[in-house]
Amino acid sequence: MKLSIWLGAGAALGSALVAMPAFAEEADDERSHSDIVVTAVREDDSYAPEAAAVAGKSPAPWIETPQSISVVTRQQIEDRNLFTIGEAVQTVAGVTVMPFDGTNPDYRARGFVLDYAYDGIPSTFSSGVPEFDLVIYERLEVQRGPTGLFRGSGSPGGTINLIRKRGLDKFAASTALSGGSWNNYRGEFDIGGPIDAAGRLRVRAVAAIHDRDFFQKKSHTRKITSYAAADYDLTPTTTIGASISYQDTEADTPMNGQPAYGLRANGQRHPLTDSFLNFPRSFQHLPNTNLFTETTTEYAGEVKQEIGRWSLVVRGLHRDIPRAWHDAFIRPGTGVDPVTLTAEYVNRRSDGENGKTAVDAYATGPFTLMGREHDLTIGYSWDKRTTSFLARTQTSVGRYSILNADAIPIAPLIYTSGSETDLRQSGFHAQVRLHPFDGFTIVAGGRFSDYTNKTRAIPPSTPTRFTVSGRERGQFTPSVGAVLHLTDNVTLYGSYSDIFNPQTALRADGSVLDPRVGQQYEAGLKGRFLDGQLNASAAAFSSKDTNRALADTANPGFFVQAGEVSIKGFEFEVTGRPIAGLDLVASYTNVKTEYAVGTAAQTGAIFDIFTPRHQYKFYARYEPAALGGAFASASLNGQSGVVGGGVAGVREQAAFAIVGAQIGWRFNDNLRAFVSVNNLLDKVYYQRVGSPNTYNFYGEPRNFLLTLRAAY
Repeated sequence: MKLSIWLGAGAALGSALVAMPAFAEEADDERSHSDIVVTAVREDDSYAPEAAAVAGKSPAPWIETPQSISVVTRQQIEDRNLFTIGEAVQTVAGVTVMPFDGTNPDYRARGFVLDYAYDGIPSTFSSGVPEFDLVIYERLEVQRGPTGLFRGSGSPGGTINLIRKRGLDKFAASTALSGGSWNNYRGEFDIGGPIDAAGRLRVRAVAAIHDRDFFQKKSHTRKITSYAAADYDLTPTTTIGASISYQDTEADTPMNGQPAYGLRANGQRHPLTDSFLNFPRSFQHLPNTNLFTETTTEYAGEVKQEIGRWSLVVRGLHRDIPRAWHDAFIRPGTGVDPVTLTAEYVNRRSDGENGKTAVDAYATGPFTLMGREHDLTIGYSWDKRTTSFLARTQTSVGRYSILNADAIPIAPLIYTSGSETDLRQSGFHAQVRLHPFDGFTIVAGGRFSDYTNKTRAIPPSTPTRFTVSGRERGQFTPSVGAVLHLTDNVTLYGSYSDIFNPQTALRADGSVLDPRVGQQYEAGLKGRFLDGQLNASAAAFSSKDTNRALADTANPGFFVQAGEVSIKGFEFEVTGRPIAGLDLVASYTNVKTEYAVGTAAQTGAIFDIFTPRHQYKFYARYEPAALGGAFASASLNGQSGVVGGGVAGVREQAAFAIVGAQIGWRFNDNLRAFVSVNNLLDKVYYQRVGSPNTYNFYGEPRNFLLTLRAAY
């Protein structure tokens, strides 16, 4: 019934969109109505894009960027039915997606979480914070390794740069409808074009609604996303742009994995203690009253001024994320009694808001030195992240059977604590691309950053003034690399980069430890083959995260900055079109993480218990012209085992490989339909292993999704 409603709505929407292009026809008298066959994507939308901006402030040739970079274009997003950022980065070499609270996963690379940037604007948000549906983005770019040059403080793992959709210079409209397993229904549309005959004002409107259940009982999510953008050429050399994004998400009993067996209620061990429940994948141990709600609103703007061959750009955004939740779950540090199948539950409640405001300004262009032309980027960025939340802290509600979780009471609407944080950072940065001789480029830069993090208690806690928990001034973050063309299409590169993370732990003299510093050395090869249709890269990297806090054995309760983590590995990636009709994305990553210096128990042990040593990803899509419209794809994602949050030899994440497939038919240039099958072989595996009380996530069982995509 739901699918028929979706299809009917889609047909009505399609009819409405077809009737709208009159304004676009006026913009180009030489184009007939039948010529309006345009997809709402970038020009460089192949599986092997030529340039990316994540390692700088403006797009630079991928082959001449001395870092590991992957791009998921709009074409890939639509071909593979990628709806969320998590689904997109899961396709990227070396990235591990970690299910978290059922709505906002963590993303990890090279042993650490990934940070965000929005059209190059650095963000103090990291993965795990609510983000928009992929429908509003043109593509995303992932740089693996430290990115401190343009962001200041952050994670050594890397950055996800999200590129939003812009107003279109030619009319384009598209719709998509999907329906599949577990009442998974989705509809989206994208329409835009020039408003005036000269094409100076270009607009875009995008929306999606996604309503779905999950394989785990009781879990349900409804998400509505809308987006509008306009770009206006104020003069031939001045362009201003603005956008507004809105998303409303409601998650009922969101998935957070199954618990494991713990101690008996009387504190005694049992032969099953620390083991998986091994219940059906559909089993749900949480009450049906658990509810998470999130509303995200973002305003963004940009001014770009061309001065000769130089560009001056100022970008800004403001984001508000009101969030609330009330839920009950098994008390942390405990598990399920193996005999009675009961557990001690706690409930909680929280209501508040995350906020972000950021400004990023830079100038970029060429200059001449010693008779040769080079490129320079200089700029300044400032951003602020705030949180303000009221909470009812975790309160024990007694022991309940995991088979009767709906009997657990909802947390009363009474808050017991309140807190606010205010994190700000700013910095000046510069990057130069020197070309001392043909075929050789030196890329060097640095940033001076200021950082302040302060917190305070608000009612119903006893109010306090803001207290500074972290402060850095003039922290310098360097980056240097070199690229040598072995041929016109093959480069050899090497680079050094770092990033810092302020700390709050104290030395015995009362001073705060210096920031942790993540440092990476990387060397590799990149090549563009078959007239730019195929990208291939190989990289080896070695990094350290130093100044980590270790307990000061001579002064209990204080710390010294002596800890060190070592990350070493290599990776290969191939993307693009090796033969006509075949699109390919394939990668292999090998990463070893360990404590180089730590406590006696840590030194030499694995650092990131969630990063697999081996990870491989493969996707191929074939649409031969000879079949007259038929196409098919296959995927294989696998990794070696990890212990995760479990117990070695008892509860751990075994090695797994997941197969996917898709078949479809292109009726014409504007209409295609296809069926996707995920986990084709119905492999039973754990996507994440957590603690005895939660986060033991089964991977999705076999499921199907039927999709219809149309362009007008």
